[in-house]
Amino acid sequence: MPGFFELIENKKADGTLLAAWITAGENAGAKALFDHGELLYRDELFQAELAGQIRGQKPGPEGIRDYGDMRVFLERISGKKKLVICGAGHVALALIRFATSIGYHVTVIEDREAFAGRAREAGAHRVICQPFGETLDSIPGDPSTAFVIMTREHAHDVECLRRILPKTYVYAGMMGSQSRSENIRQQLIEEGADAGRVAEVHMPIGLPIGSRTPEEIAVSVIAELIQVMNAADPGEGWPEGMTAELATLDETDTVKGVLAMIIEKNGEAPRRPGTRMWVRRDGSFLGTVGGGYAEAVILETAGKMMRENCRESRTVRVSMKKGTMYCGGDISVLMMPL
Repeated sequence: MPGFFELIENKKADGTLLAAWITAGENAGAKALFDHGELLYRDELFQAELAGQIRGQKPGPEGIRDYGDMRVFLERISGKKKLVICGAGHVALALIRFATSIGYHVTVIEDREAFAGRAREAGAHRVICQPFGETLDSIPGDPSTAFVIMTREHAHDVECLRRILPKTYVYAGMMGSQSRSENIRQQLIEEGADAGRVAEVHMPIGLPIGSRTPEEIAVSVIAELIQVMNAADPGEGWPEGMTAELATLDETDTVKGVLAMIIEKNGEAPRRPGTRMWVRRDGSFLGTVGGGYAEAVILETAGKMMRENCRESRTVRVSMKKGTMYCGGDISVLMMPL
């Protein structure tokens, strides 16, 4: 049977996966994984009765919940943030660079080979040099996908939006002036498009920061994407490569490392529940729980647990009160030796 981390790594994370972690007591660190309410995996220490209580719940915002005398941290496992850009003009090229730098998987559709080549040079993960409409029909949407339209012609823009509106997505936006945007809205509604869906499209695109250059416009677009996608997804996700590495760990008597995960946040602490950090036995690490003082505490605690070959999970509370870290908050971090 595939393990917990292998299931997360290999299964498409579309917002339907729900992970449950016991946070206190002798079974702290035991975990279970559900998909559409069905149990995919549970540790031996994660009681079947508890799994049954959680089973029917829909994925939602992370948080601590009490089930009798058992305290459990629930988190939705979201997919990798994906951005589909229609067009590869100057603004699109700048947007590609910004989006890839913050971890988005970027697909570009462009029907001109020369411009498609520039999108590849800018760092897009996937470039499709084919007509916009038929290509969009082959790209499924999901709750972690954003669509941005910035082609060279009005007709292409409208065609792209027609194909995108019926899909599932977290964000859809089109570049253009206010008057042009209103004309397109009216045109699509007259054609029979759902008025509510059309009204939700971000056009003109981007936050109003007075952008002028292609790079400045791209900044306004990426800022709006971050704002919308983070508001829609309360999870922090898994740092690139973490689940793949954890899925390869074998069962031995030696602790390979410690997985640290924020399970509670109070005040103005910078990172949310679900943020995690994998500390390896050699002291290297992947991810962060906030940097600075918090990171130092977690590294020190993880190092001590590994030196002692500790097999029991524990919760560490890190206070970042004003005068120490100046953020005035604190976090509870579940430390799980693996």
